[in-house]
Amino acid sequence: MANLFTVALVLTQLVSFLSVTGARRLFRSCNDVPAVSGIYDIRPINATESFEVYCEQGFGGRWLVLQNRYDGSESFNRSWADYKSGFGVIGNEFWLGLDKLHQITSADEYELMVWMGDFKDFEAHQKYKLFAVANEADNYRLTLDGWRDGTAGESHYVYRDQQFTTFDRDNDKSIMNCAVEMGSGYWHLDCGTGINRNNLNGIYSEEVLNCSRGMWWGGFGAEQNPLKWTKMMIRTRVSY
Repeated sequence: MANLFTVALVLTQLVSFLSVTGARRLFRSCNDVPAVSGIYDIRPINATESFEVYCEQGFGGRWLVLQNRYDGSESFNRSWADYKSGFGVIGNEFWLGLDKLHQITSADEYELMVWMGDFKDFEAHQKYKLFAVANEADNYRLTLDGWRDGTAGESHYVYRDQQFTTFDRDNDKSIMNCAVEMGSGYWHLDCGTGINRNNLNGIYSEEVLNCSRGMWWGGFGAEQNPLKWTKMMIRTRVSY
């Protein structure tokens, strides 16, 4: 009987030890994680709970991926609730979530990089000095400071100070709902196209879609050059 009790006690202690040692380590941001790209648990200073993010260590490292697309497996023509909380699978195709982006970018100053490639296997990137997302009461208004450098061409600055729009929550400046017109939730402004615009959350397709509903970047061929993959990434900004 005593032996059985001892065995049970040892097993309990072993399970407890494995639970503790197997627990995922918690970080404040991608600044603190190991120098290996992957999924980590973070809890920003002003966040109420932790959540998973993908930290990318390319391009100098410390990047937190907020949007990832590469095969069309996840629809980005989603509701306000989906864009608010996030959708997809971290590490695969996903949108991190507007609430999380507000928590992250209100805790520190962040810069933005958009990294992309087309179906001809050309790739490009563009960086911006400051990126922040307001809270839901302000419809997740975008703060964006001027572009810094890159190879894709500047196609995002026009969306600064815009509120987020989805097919079920119209906050853009057009008489139409731009999320319906463009097939995507975004800080759409006025459903515009051309070299200074983009549709990073547009419909995934190798074909050029009508009404500019595809996934494209204005300075990288615009709507006539569909994108095969994109990553939107942020990290705490450096001094300029």
